[in-house]
Amino acid sequence: MAQQGLFSETRAIYWPAEYSDLVNMLKGQDPAGQPSHQAMYRYNTGAVVLAAVVGLIHKREREVGSQRQEISTDTFESQKFGNSSLSAFVLLIPLIGTQDIELLRPEREEELIRKFERYAAGGFEYLRGAMSTCSDSSGQTIIKAEIERALRSYAAATGSGELQI
Repeated sequence: MAQQGLFSETRAIYWPAEYSDLVNMLKGQDPAGQPSHQAMYRYNTGAVVLAAVVGLIHKREREVGSQRQEISTDTFESQKFGNSSLSAFVLLIPLIGTQDIELLRPEREEELIRKFERYAAGGFEYLRGAMSTCSDSSGQTIIKAEIERALRSYAAATGSGELQI
């Protein structure tokens, strides 16, 4: 059993290996993994969560496929965004996308994780397409626009007005 985490046990979360170059770019690295520019994220987990948010916002899902990278739920538990562990995003993104509160039941954890993975894969696919039309090799222009879009969507959904970053 996971140590007082959000999951009943340690599970694997997969993301498509074909997007390793995008993950490296978000971590400030060139496709070979060498430092090349300012990082937006320190670890793969942040890039995967961002991709899942983008997939959710654009209603993009796709299967991860057989060529994949793995991150354990314990890793998401141990890494934070503000005061929250990144594992909270693994739970919330599929919940928001499906509006199915039953996904939070322990017996449906695998289904919930697979939904998160599909959003992440769809988000990476969307980002790849968006970045192919942008001359910014660090991708920061596209990523900033996607974060702003996410904040606008959140503000509209909650009625909290326009948010600034």
